[in-house]
Amino acid sequence: MFERSPPDDGPTVEVDGADVAFVVIDPLAGAVLYVNALAERIFGVTEDRPLRPEDLLAELADLAPREFETEIVRGSLALRVMVRVETLSPGAFNPGGAILVTIRGAGPGSAIPRDASRRIERLEALWRLVVRRGFAGAEQVRAILGEAVRGIGMDSAVLARLDGAELVVEFVVDLPEIEQGAKIPVDRSPANEALLRAGTFAILDAQAEVRGEGLLIPGRAFLSTAFHVDEDRWMLTFASAEPRTAPFDSEDWHYADNVVEALARSIERRESEARIEALAYSDTLTSLPNRIALLTRLDETIAEAGRLGTRAAVLFIDIDGFKAVNDTIGHRGGDAVLAEVAQRLRSTLRREEFIGRLGGDEFAIIMTHVAQRHQIESIAQRIGSVLTAPFAVDEHRFSLAASIGVAIYPDDATTREELLAVADAAMYKSKEQGGARIRFREGGWTSEATVGGVAPSYLSTEPYEHGFLLAYQPVVDVKTQRVVAAEALVRRVHPVHGLLAPDHGWSIARDEPGRRDLDRWVLREATSQAHAWAMGGGDFSVDVNLAAYDPREIEMLFADETVTADLHRLRIEMSASQFQSQSPEFAAFVERCTTSGIAFVLDRFDGGFGSLQSLGHLPVKAVKLDRALVESVASNQTSRALIEGTLVVAKSLGWQVIAKGVETAMQQELLVSLGVDGVQGFYIAHPMTAIDFGLWLRQRESGGRSA
Repeated sequence: MFERSPPDDGPTVEVDGADVAFVVIDPLAGAVLYVNALAERIFGVTEDRPLRPEDLLAELADLAPREFETEIVRGSLALRVMVRVETLSPGAFNPGGAILVTIRGAGPGSAIPRDASRRIERLEALWRLVVRRGFAGAEQVRAILGEAVRGIGMDSAVLARLDGAELVVEFVVDLPEIEQGAKIPVDRSPANEALLRAGTFAILDAQAEVRGEGLLIPGRAFLSTAFHVDEDRWMLTFASAEPRTAPFDSEDWHYADNVVEALARSIERRESEARIEALAYSDTLTSLPNRIALLTRLDETIAEAGRLGTRAAVLFIDIDGFKAVNDTIGHRGGDAVLAEVAQRLRSTLRREEFIGRLGGDEFAIIMTHVAQRHQIESIAQRIGSVLTAPFAVDEHRFSLAASIGVAIYPDDATTREELLAVADAAMYKSKEQGGARIRFREGGWTSEATVGGVAPSYLSTEPYEHGFLLAYQPVVDVKTQRVVAAEALVRRVHPVHGLLAPDHGWSIARDEPGRRDLDRWVLREATSQAHAWAMGGGDFSVDVNLAAYDPREIEMLFADETVTADLHRLRIEMSASQFQSQSPEFAAFVERCTTSGIAFVLDRFDGGFGSLQSLGHLPVKAVKLDRALVESVASNQTSRALIEGTLVVAKSLGWQVIAKGVETAMQQELLVSLGVDGVQGFYIAHPMTAIDFGLWLRQRESGGRSA
């Protein structure tokens, strides 16, 4: 139960101010975990002697943190000592509250100084404790960092791995401004000097030193040290909110070296554990989680859904057409295609969605907190989009699709075996009906939909044989949370492969007549849909993108009296470069739209402020920020500055500013804080058919509840 130091046959025991005996105690078990050599000699520890805290000192029956003076009697020897009882190191890694007992000689005016040797002994005792208890490598690192922050006399710590010109934060202690996984440019970190010198570097007061300007780690005082673990370079940075009045001394440097040594051992263990876990839980061909990992995650998801009273979903996916790939290019080529299939599937998922490979060409996706059918159909739409883009192997090209079966917890089943069986059966039903579709359990939420969540009866046959449809993505006002617009997006449905990737919709209209036909259909469909929504009480605009910008297509709208009154609900999106076209045809198109009450939206705006001023005379109602600006707003100061500048200029012209491509809560919160008026993107909703859009809108207005 305890760890013994090598025996010492010396006849005397000396305890003075320079020698320290210490004992580590587990208060829950009431047992001594470790004694050092001096404590072993003082208390005469032997193999056959019971070792409870009160056996060493009667006062240790009470392990409350305190200091007291007492006498240790051993035979004719009496030692007057000062005893300090304290928690070894707080934190989640040590919920039992391990206790450190420090014993020093007591004399006139004696005290218990905080010196380097004692700090190192505490660190070593902690190391032995976490190893003995079998903590994983990551838990060991957290334990050591927590103790080191206290030992070095600072407020917080950041442990990061060097990746090119950035530090990737792996562990953080008491610094909420920095998140795990954050990336910090090396030249904006106090670690920069330490990395350049391959050693340890300190800043006593960042505000007083030029090299302390612009640092991304909050604080006034820093101590950073660089070290290697195998081929990787790591950086440990301690920070303090207050400046340091005295320089770090040699004992501080020595202590930091000991911390680094302990961290290196724990990082090596963590990486070794990660390699072992990868072998046990990762599929070697696709690098996705394997069947074991998938089943483990499904058990966890079921347990969480049962505890919270929420729904979860399992999507069983079989790749349509994969047998033909193997028959054509052999199993080696098939493996290459399958590996790419896996990566494309992974790319479609959000953070809370989990994918694994069951075997062969079968995969499964686990979803948590499922409240509405369209959440599941949204994944199917994404899967259909990424699989139809050709897979290239040598001179061969393949387009694939997916048959998907869905099971819902707890509606369809309550165990993982039953859920997988239901999803598997639904998937085979999908295959029997031609594939490239998603099916739910008979009698469940719905019985059938094509991949993409678009039921066959929803599809328009126009224009002509190309099988286009319009999907709609909402734009939400950030203040009122009401839908203020819906962007109409052209999509194409293949009779076998289902919903194609977005760019395939435009690639069909390659010549001028084809583009005009497409525009005519888009304008009529979008305006008709705006009219239908208005009749149902939906007071919002419909934004469209066009291909030809022919004024004759605007004239065609006036031939349909049912939509003429709703032309003011139509907004046409164009880029700044398109607005600046000098062609007479384009000028005529803009003029006809203006006189018809059709407004414009400046789309994909990337921060060119000059173009905003030149467009001030046009009936522009809104500016949609380019997706690249939105994606980098949290990490790129330049993007943030361009957005702020756009807001100032656009609002001076009376235009709304809409952030397009918002995919995370963090992006939305930051953009709202900057002052945008509206948001659009996957975080709000994926593009939907008109029918699904109406269902989504009603569910949203009723509080987002769905059966």
